[in-house]
Amino acid sequence: MYNKINLDNNYIFIDNICLNSIFEEIQGSNNFFEWLVSSLRVENKGELHYIMELVERKVSCNFPLLVCGDDLDFNCTIVVVKVEWSGDKVIWTKFGTVKREADYWNKYRNSGILRFEDWTDDDWQKYGSIAYELITDENFFDEWCSENWNEEVYRRTWGYYHRYFNDDKNIDWIGEVNFRFEVGNYLKTFDKMYKLY
Repeated sequence: MYNKINLDNNYIFIDNICLNSIFEEIQGSNNFFEWLVSSLRVENKGELHYIMELVERKVSCNFPLLVCGDDLDFNCTIVVVKVEWSGDKVIWTKFGTVKREADYWNKYRNSGILRFEDWTDDDWQKYGSIAYELITDENFFDEWCSENWNEEVYRRTWGYYHRYFNDDKNIDWIGEVNFRFEVGNYLKTFDKMYKLY
């Protein structure tokens, strides 16, 4: 049996029941999920690009599904679901909140363009001549980030957040679910959600 997923305003619905309500019932909490909205509402294009790539590339991972409705980014409350892509289905098995680590900012800051081990051959062609300045000159690095902010956030999202979200020790797992979606409809639904924003 497959579940039906859709979006209405800011909220995700599973079989016509608001996902926030489902999570509240499982957790037994008092309005913890009330102010969270679909991660497709994030305001930064780099973070949104990352979310859609996870879906389009069918990445099995701890998927950032809900974010704080006030901040609309990955810097506040984030709820992930463990997503498994398996043949013709997408399965959600559990959900939890992301813990915030104490030295977050430095790790996040250094996980974008400064993470040379992630550079592709194209990156070396494009940025190799400025690599030294990026790591030795703070003003140069700040200026590059200012001029290329969406790219920098996209790089930091893969370089920091993706790695962090997918280390289970960084997640406070709240409860188990057993949602199964047909791949074609799932992809269409996320594409439709993306286009709404």
